[in-house]
Amino acid sequence: MGIKSLAICDQDNGYLTMLQAYLQKKKPADFEILVFDTVKQAIDASCDEAFAIFLVGEKLYDSTVAKVKASKVFVLQEDGERGITGYSLIAKYQSMESLIAQVLDGYASDDNCDSASKCSGTKANLISFYAPDRNKGQSFAALGAAQVLAGMGQKVLYLNLLPFTGFEELLRTTYNSDITDFMYFVLNRSDKLLYKLDSMKRTLHGVEYLPPALDYTDLLQISQKDWKHILDILLYSGDYTDILVDLSETCQGFYHILERSDQSYILSDQKSNSSQAMFVHFKNLLKAKEYDAILNHCVEFTLPKGWEQQCDGLGSMAISTMGAYMKGVIDIRN
Repeated sequence: MGIKSLAICDQDNGYLTMLQAYLQKKKPADFEILVFDTVKQAIDASCDEAFAIFLVGEKLYDSTVAKVKASKVFVLQEDGERGITGYSLIAKYQSMESLIAQVLDGYASDDNCDSASKCSGTKANLISFYAPDRNKGQSFAALGAAQVLAGMGQKVLYLNLLPFTGFEELLRTTYNSDITDFMYFVLNRSDKLLYKLDSMKRTLHGVEYLPPALDYTDLLQISQKDWKHILDILLYSGDYTDILVDLSETCQGFYHILERSDQSYILSDQKSNSSQAMFVHFKNLLKAKEYDAILNHCVEFTLPKGWEQQCDGLGSMAISTMGAYMKGVIDIRN
């Protein structure tokens, strides 16, 4: 399969330049980015090789757009007064992140559009974080580690599988879809996983992540076999150097993810008898189930005193005292 192209045609050169720069930086789903300021230019270019995606400004739209060879055409709508039908319409003036997310989601959902299967010979590093006592600092520690890795130049995907995260409140944002929507889509169309991932992922201080589940019972419906399948695709996609999983028992792939992890960081409070008792219980369970591989790469750690006062927000963990602490905890690789 040749290089897939995402072509944009608009008469506003300033808009074209900004959108092209954004896409070249983000490189969504490895599309080659092409720009044109007339429909005729786009028609001529598509004759050599059809576009995967074609975005055309509403003011440039006319009947000749039908001559552009493209798998999926989107009209960048400005005032909506022209009554265009037959093509997907997307608001032109919105955040570029939101615009491209809608484009990729529409492309991924179209059965007539190409797949995005790829496989890299290099496997991403799988890292898991877990607290047997359900320590509320687990996600802060995991995100701190993820942001430290991103600051070192690593490409990190963070997956939170806790039943309640409070991310929308803490980050003052809203999510229209979450990780379970991603999972259900991929289980039916695994060949389009990368398109769906790029349409849903958010970025937090250099770390890419999928919105956590709104309803944790949706996570309970995903089998260990399904988790294995999706991890296989993500780990060998070549898109990430590290995949960090913020783990809980709501995931049926709990043991599989721990066993498959290159590093597992187990958070406990070493000054709390009950927390230590739960940690021992956890280790005894792994021994009883003969999960020796998990025990061999488990690293127990605790959070520093007053860690809550040291965390100003989830988006700035890497430059906080917590970030500095987690840098000392995680396995720094050469």
